Amino acid sequence: MATATLVCRVQFLDDTDPFNSTNFPEPTRPPLYTFREDIPLATQLPAVHRLLRAPHKLDDCTLQLSHNGTYLDLESTLAEQRDELEGFQEDFCSGIAGMKQGQALRRSSETVSAKDVKVTDQ
Repeated sequence: MATATLVCRVQFLDDTDPFNSTNFPEPTRPPLYTFREDIPLATQLPAVHRLLRAPHKLDDCTLQLSHNGTYLDLESTLAEQRDELEGFQEDFCSGIAGMKQGQALRRSSETVSAKDVKVTDQ
């Protein structure tokens, strides 16, 4: 029996400098990452963080959907958060992984999308 997966492009926002108002998703050519829908996102986040070589602390990261800005619950699986993913897969995983500081991944958080994934800070 095959395991359900979600293949997405992932990026992060380097907002470690609170005075920099021009944060763009990095890398400019986002890599693909395959998320398993049956494993909690917190278990998968370290691999995304390594893949992106994000400058943020892993503890400061979270996942945010790029198509609607929704933050995903890291303690839950993607299968448990299907409602939040609505519209994401139509965008062909177009989320962006973004990092944010002090809040949810501006400093270091990650976002997931059916097309792309974003990492953001908490």
